[in-house]
Amino acid sequence: MKTLVVKKYFLDIKDREAFEREILEQNPELVDTILEWDDEELTEKLNILKKNLV
Repeated sequence: MKTLVVKKYFLDIKDREAFEREILEQNPELVDTILEWDDEELTEKLNILKKNLV
């Protein structure tokens, strides 16, 4: 049985690139996995990073 994965994309390309850059500044080791994230995962990870910095 195959599993269908639905990804959510709602950011424009400039916002997505800015979010990716911000995450990679903090965690450069995520360079390979960040491209697999959809926009929802990307914003969740960014929010977690921001909470941890406060």
